[in-house]
Amino acid sequence: MKEYRTSAKEIAELLFGSGDITSDRVMTTRANEGLEIHQYWQSLYGPDDAKEVFVRTVFERNGILLDVTGRIDGILAKEEGIVLEEIKSTRLDFEYLEEDTYPAHSAQAKLYAYMYMLEKGLKKIKVVLTYIQVEDRTVQQFEKSYTLKVLESYYTKTIGKYLDWVEKVSNHEDLRMKSMEGLKFPFDDYRLNQRELMAHVYRNTLDEGILYATAPTGIGKTIATMFASLKAIHDPREKIFYATAKNDGKVIALDTIRLLEKNGLIAKTSEITAKDSMCLLKERDCDPETCKYAKGYYKRVYKAIDDLFENESIFSKEIMKLYGRKHKVCPFEYSLDASNYSDVIVCDYNYVFDPRVHLIRYFEEDKYRPIVLVDEAHNMISRSREMYSATIREETLKAMLDVARYLKPNPKREVQRVLDYFQEIGVELLLEVDFTMKDTMDDVLFGLLKRLLAKFDQILSGERKIPMKSTVLDLYFEVYQFVKITEFFNQEYVFLYERIDNHIQVSMKCLNAAGFLKETMNKHTVSTTLFSATLDPIHYYKTLLSGGEGKDVKMPSPFKQNHLLLLAVDDVSTRYNDRNDSIEKIVSVTKTLVRSKKGNYIVFFPSYQYLSMVKEKLDQENLDLEILEQKREMSLLERSETLTMFKTQSDKTQVGLFVMGGVFGESIDLIGDMLSGVVIVGVGLPQLSNFNNILRSHFDLEFQSGFDYAYTFPGLNKVIQAVGRVIRSESDRGVAILIDDRFTSNRYYGLYPKEWSHLRVVNEPERIERLLDRFWKEGEEQ
Repeated sequence: MKEYRTSAKEIAELLFGSGDITSDRVMTTRANEGLEIHQYWQSLYGPDDAKEVFVRTVFERNGILLDVTGRIDGILAKEEGIVLEEIKSTRLDFEYLEEDTYPAHSAQAKLYAYMYMLEKGLKKIKVVLTYIQVEDRTVQQFEKSYTLKVLESYYTKTIGKYLDWVEKVSNHEDLRMKSMEGLKFPFDDYRLNQRELMAHVYRNTLDEGILYATAPTGIGKTIATMFASLKAIHDPREKIFYATAKNDGKVIALDTIRLLEKNGLIAKTSEITAKDSMCLLKERDCDPETCKYAKGYYKRVYKAIDDLFENESIFSKEIMKLYGRKHKVCPFEYSLDASNYSDVIVCDYNYVFDPRVHLIRYFEEDKYRPIVLVDEAHNMISRSREMYSATIREETLKAMLDVARYLKPNPKREVQRVLDYFQEIGVELLLEVDFTMKDTMDDVLFGLLKRLLAKFDQILSGERKIPMKSTVLDLYFEVYQFVKITEFFNQEYVFLYERIDNHIQVSMKCLNAAGFLKETMNKHTVSTTLFSATLDPIHYYKTLLSGGEGKDVKMPSPFKQNHLLLLAVDDVSTRYNDRNDSIEKIVSVTKTLVRSKKGNYIVFFPSYQYLSMVKEKLDQENLDLEILEQKREMSLLERSETLTMFKTQSDKTQVGLFVMGGVFGESIDLIGDMLSGVVIVGVGLPQLSNFNNILRSHFDLEFQSGFDYAYTFPGLNKVIQAVGRVIRSESDRGVAILIDDRFTSNRYYGLYPKEWSHLRVVNEPERIERLLDRFWKEGEEQ
């Protein structure tokens, strides 16, 4: 007998839902208003009346035990008999309110009525649906009397319809669990150390722990972690969350699921991606008065989910847009709702860890048990800081002031008070000082923003039409997100006041989010596996992602060390003040490399400015090659075209001039002749900035390693990622040349991966040329 627990309210909303999509913040506001209304109305009850009455029934069918619970707002003792009351707050004009305006409300009340009658042995009951206006607390009621026989028929029919859906989900769960038991690895052979990686992930899932897995490119991390996690599932409530930083990671994860499906896996997989990329409108506007996919969404979504569940196994972005258009529902919200019935969820880090957008149903409640896989986990340190940081800008407040006169109630006074405070901040930021900080909360600003937010809650919670609603919402959410982050402000934060382009902005910057991430991992997941090819040094990542908690493993590279010619040129400095003097050496080394063998090469730089300086010199050399330059603002199409040129045969040698740590610095696969070598200019240090120096000071106090935590370790990761572009398969051969005197210092030697033990120092172009010639000839002979 399989047991499912649900509530009468959930059943009513699923089967009889209605209404439009509203923002989470508006829904929260309305929930708070509803609570106040309930408490107000219940305070008027007499001594013989009861409130918040718990009811429960159990329904059995076809091997499924459905446990249904509920909490009745009021049971009233009247002269004519027992009255069951369901209370609802509303802002809808009573002129437009009918008994069937919200079918889920009456359905919920009738389900409660039957459950109560059954428990108390009643033959008849009166049901009152009470609507109370939020603003003036006026009341409209709908009354109806029912017999037990009538409600029994209604209850049986409704639960039967719900069980039709539950049985469909249950049958899928049975097939899923059976398929996982018999699931075989989709390849005849394991790659070197791949099986060992799988064993670690499997054990970590069973142990419900935290695991850091450093596994080199080519070992097959995605299939290894996914397969091991699927095999470890033993509870239908467990779901795999494959969290990644980039769209490429999602594509690989979905392709992996497709491969496993061909080998017998039965599973439902959801892709959750950014709202803008899912939108079916030319320009996103989530106002239900504008968007037909938001209007009446909850009336159509159950049929849309049923259709999807019946006919698809992978709920990709493209599939969700296709079905969204078919059923006229918002694809983004549809993907979130469909994920309730999915076994694997592929999404950005944010949906797991960001307190403002994470999926509450999975990471605050206990209905499901997430198994989390974090791909390319080296990105998580900077991303986690962003998740727990927020900024409020003077331009936002001025834009709010511009639209204030169109809104009711008018928020002009509240907006102006915040702007006046910003002007005071501007006075403190003297002409020669554009940056100040403090390590305590700005309670004055917080109070002003709370009052502003309350006024906007009144505006957005009403039923009246709001002019320029999309613009108003964008402005509102910047303020809301800032106020939301104040809940987390602690000793790991600083308050920053800055003047940027003559505008004031105030930020709460999280310096170390490890405490928050650790809480999510420990309290809201079954297990968390964080994996990447570059988690060196491991103590840095463990400290800043889980406060040092968790096990760590490192898989040796499956590639032959002699397939990578790794050289260091250490007679030149690429520090900012030395860059002009370094250009000639960089050009010389680059010329030597590209002349050694026709092919594709990449030169990675620490900044666009440095890149431009070297390109100007390269252009003067009149070399017979094609130069591909990364621009600051490249569209997805331009980036794709650049990669396509590398993947296409060319009569000329092609040299990409790219920025380290950018879109071309990681997560791209250029196998075989697609990439012959790279030159790394500099040690990849983040640019000197006020914020990075704050990090340095903070980590000096906390770990006595400020410079390493703020500069050295993040820079080294970019270098290792860039070198990792060269060898992507067992047959690949290539060259990596590191240019900077710091690369051979003791500080760096002690941090390199073991696979770099063959690093050679060569400064003379003639010696580099001889080594390159010998390396390429050895490759031809093999």
